[in-house]
Amino acid sequence: MKKFRILAFALIFAFIFTGCSASSKELSSNFKEDIFYDYDGAFVEEWAQESVEEPGAMPVTDSVIDKSSASSAEDFNPQGRKLIRTFNLDVETLEFDDFVAAVKKEVSALGGYLESSGVSGNSYNYTSSRSADFVCRIPSDKVDEFVNTVGGLGNVTHSYEDAKDITLSYVDTEARIKSLQTEYDQLLELLSEAENIDTIILLQQRLTEVRYQLESYQSQLRTYDNLVDYSTVNLNVYEVKRVTSPEPESVWQRIGNDFGDNVYDIWVGAEDFFVWFVANIPYFIIWAIIIAVILVVLNLVFKNNPHIQERRAAKKARKEYKKAQKLANKNHSDKEPENPEEK
Repeated sequence: MKKFRILAFALIFAFIFTGCSASSKELSSNFKEDIFYDYDGAFVEEWAQESVEEPGAMPVTDSVIDKSSASSAEDFNPQGRKLIRTFNLDVETLEFDDFVAAVKKEVSALGGYLESSGVSGNSYNYTSSRSADFVCRIPSDKVDEFVNTVGGLGNVTHSYEDAKDITLSYVDTEARIKSLQTEYDQLLELLSEAENIDTIILLQQRLTEVRYQLESYQSQLRTYDNLVDYSTVNLNVYEVKRVTSPEPESVWQRIGNDFGDNVYDIWVGAEDFFVWFVANIPYFIIWAIIIAVILVVLNLVFKNNPHIQERRAAKKARKEYKKAQKLANKNHSDKEPENPEEK
């Protein structure tokens, strides 16, 4: 019994030391991942050999670097890399409703799904061109087909693709899951044979820690699988009345395109002004009525005010006097002889 307790404590401390060693190895692996390295399988085998030779570390079994495992056969060659591909597309379209319907239909036909979608614009008080934003998740083997289809449905004004290689992180996560699963099974076996309460408590604590780490790595691996299996396409759709022309090649083409754009802008501005004027005629009529009523009221007020009438009469009399004086001066100048001798 005493020998069993000593053996149990020794195994527990060995597992704890193994966890610390694994954390150190993770830092070393990340450091190597940051440096450019041609991933062809040699690095993983070297890492496994170092883990075996490291004092106190849990031996890495052949299953960790076994190329016949579920995913290692593909991950150990350039063709089997784990890539997270992301696309950003800005598209113009003249037929907004048809384009949106076609995109949704294509996503469903390829076995993908819409992670998010939204349409904005064309409100009651403010009329503008509509726009839509889609986050599409498309199977990785069909994402190129989807991008080409979108390019055929509208005019692509901006396109960007990003591919992130997570092969090293993926393989490292798989190795840690296998190592933790082995430790978990051994702890369960020790717990089933333990009789001392202190030993049971220590084993249960370690089991909880290992279970938490195991579930965390498994969740991370599922996230990797989802991101790798389904590429992300961020699609921004804009409704326009005229699609953007491609970049001209010569000076005369640039002049012609700019001239055409300016004529189009003037035409659109005149059209918008005409629409605005006709649409606001009811407001113009209301304002005309209000102004006419104000003028009538002011005229009645001035007409019935004696002081204003006196000023108007005096002003009118002055005008008549000046007019009569000008006429008299003109008649007097006409009667005077042109020759001074006649005078």
